[in-house]
Amino acid sequence: MKFSHGAAARIAAATLGGLVLVGTAGAAVAAEVGDDQNVDVNVQIAPVEGPGSLSLTVAGTSSTLTESASGNPEVRQFDGTLPTVTVTDTRELADVPDEHFWYVLGQASAFAGPNGASIPAANLGWTPSLVNEGDTGLVAPGDTVGTAEDSGTNAVGLVDKELLYTALDSAAVREGGESSWTANAALVLKTDAGVTPGAYTSKLTLSLFEDSYAETQP
Repeated sequence: MKFSHGAAARIAAATLGGLVLVGTAGAAVAAEVGDDQNVDVNVQIAPVEGPGSLSLTVAGTSSTLTESASGNPEVRQFDGTLPTVTVTDTRELADVPDEHFWYVLGQASAFAGPNGASIPAANLGWTPSLVNEGDTGLVAPGDTVGTAEDSGTNAVGLVDKELLYTALDSAAVREGGESSWTANAALVLKTDAGVTPGAYTSKLTLSLFEDSYAETQP
């Protein structure tokens, strides 16, 4: 049987007194009677309410591309839609830093297919669009990114981080009374006509950043 230090001290003092008074009395040995009984001690601790945050959510974890006419017999085309992407800012206006802007970037991995076949990420492109841009006019979509099967300076695919959409001024869009902004994108995959048939999978990573204009200047 285990006692706290305080209880042990009080018991020791009482025993000492008993020895002085009784003189030759022996020490008593306590025997445990019955089984131990347990008491559950519960507490519900509510989360601490923080100062708000800038966050990103995506309304889905997958997108399926289906074949469509490419207009070119040497190219196969597959179209789909990115699940809606929402940026939410619950910060108090005083906590939003001045001269900052937020933006969402997307980057795809190569498509892994059957028996080691693959399709480069450069073959996947998108056309971003705004679903809910707010009323300030300071939220804008990124440019169309073409695929390696297209032509033009922006026919690079989603190999590197490409812009989905951005708020040109973090504080100004919050000052306008808005707290969330939503975008999506039309996805397009183009391959050569001789692509190995089968199921392919790519991972498209979406990331939210906030930067200072001063830090982005050369």
